[in-house]
Amino acid sequence: MKKVSSIEVKRCFVVSDMVGAPIGRKRYLDALTREQFAKRLEATKKKVLRMSEQELDAHISPNYRRRLRAYNTSEWSIVSMSTKQLGVWRGAGGLSRALTDCSLADTVKAVKAILDSNSKGLKARALHAIPNMLATNVGELQKEKYLLPIVFQSGTGTNGRRGLRTKVKGDIDDGCMRSIALAVAGKKEIKVYFGTPIQTTIKPKVRAVIQKHKR
Repeated sequence: MKKVSSIEVKRCFVVSDMVGAPIGRKRYLDALTREQFAKRLEATKKKVLRMSEQELDAHISPNYRRRLRAYNTSEWSIVSMSTKQLGVWRGAGGLSRALTDCSLADTVKAVKAILDSNSKGLKARALHAIPNMLATNVGELQKEKYLLPIVFQSGTGTNGRRGLRTKVKGDIDDGCMRSIALAVAGKKEIKVYFGTPIQTTIKPKVRAVIQKHKR
């Protein structure tokens, strides 16, 4: 386990957000050769690493204010987690609730079956992102620290798995498609940024005032 600062997590989010091609109001990984992807990634990293934390916040805040707040109020480490310990965001990439209501390991079993059968069970972002990653850059996703999935301790952070049936140790906040692609490619352990709520010590007098206002 390696402790990291929240600015590294923000850089990771912004790099992964900007490296995709703009399609409508969102960005998705389009079909690229390995060389094209490597070139785009390096250009994106150079741009993001020149940004101050205030500039990173300004990039994240307009569309992801809740996410930014969660990044700032968590303690971060780089850890390895099994696909059984992780779960993707509710409805990630346009996948059905049934496919995201379980662990990443179970989600991937279903996705792999769909890919192997060439059926039309994948929609929207998942239909393009997962095959494109498998074809071009899945081998690089764990080597580049600014492409690691961002994960919160279950039930914390942005709480993107609220209401789902299966509780896991880590809720993937960003990088669901990357995580699925890695697992489809055979990864059983995935290196991630893992966030836990910052533990603060509240003085007894302050706690009494808080409790009084809660009544």
